[in-house]
Amino acid sequence: MTTINEFLLVLIKKNGKVVYNVFATSHLDLIGKYITENDPIDSYFKATFAPNENGRLDDVNNYHLLIDEQFIPDWFTETKRKNCEKQLKSIIQSLIVNGRKKIILNDGAILAKNAYIDEVKNSIIFAMYDKSHIKKLVNNSVVHYMKDNSVIDNTYDNTCVCNCDDFSIIKKMHQYSRISKMGGNSKVCEMYEHSRISILRGDANVEEMFEKSKADRLKHMSKVDEMHGRSVIEEMWDYTVVLKMFDEARITTMNQESKVVEMYGNSIVERMCDNSIIEKLYENSLVKKIEDMAKILEKLLD
Repeated sequence: MTTINEFLLVLIKKNGKVVYNVFATSHLDLIGKYITENDPIDSYFKATFAPNENGRLDDVNNYHLLIDEQFIPDWFTETKRKNCEKQLKSIIQSLIVNGRKKIILNDGAILAKNAYIDEVKNSIIFAMYDKSHIKKLVNNSVVHYMKDNSVIDNTYDNTCVCNCDDFSIIKKMHQYSRISKMGGNSKVCEMYEHSRISILRGDANVEEMFEKSKADRLKHMSKVDEMHGRSVIEEMWDYTVVLKMFDEARITTMNQESKVVEMYGNSIVERMCDNSIIEKLYENSLVKKIEDMAKILEKLLD
């Protein structure tokens, strides 16, 4: 999966043409698709057009050309460099979406300046800035970065959000949707149907997870309200709080002022520290290690 430092992967040809594809995740993808047996090995080279450190993807003047080869071909003159950089800036500009758009379909985009997209389908959103908004993310679409209070209303069909930051919000997740990393007060409101969050940091918050939902590693002032199905949480830190987990719910490792209220099914909690509190564990529940001012108010074993 392409990172911000690997955007945009390109091939630069001897004739001055820039070859790219928004769905390419490696230079080998581009070579396999666009380079034929008739193209001499010295007729092109691999490069990356990337923003400067901590730069925004929509700032076309903040990019630099990185040549991903040991040697720069003799034919790549300063004139050709300037021409290529002009092409590359034009490519980046073409990906930027401002304002309202009904659908992004089989394409790549950078959302900025309050962009509002009704539907993103089979596409890659490289970044969301400036309170940009997606109503529906569907059909294996990917969002690489959410920042600046950006919002996604609904995710479906194996969609993925790789990094969610700066008070960004995902309202509802359905059908195997996934978030890789969350931080900076970002929030998920509801999760359904095998949806999953891997890492939450900062003041991350998850409310309502259903049907085999799973969250891995919630940190800092993390909080989860209501997990159903075969819910699983592993590692909660700092001021973590969990309210209501059902069915075969399981928590492994909670720290500092941890708190669990109501776990059912084959619930298991292993290791809670500091001012930990557990209220109500039923149906084959198992708790190992509760330390400091830990407290269990109710527990039933079959």
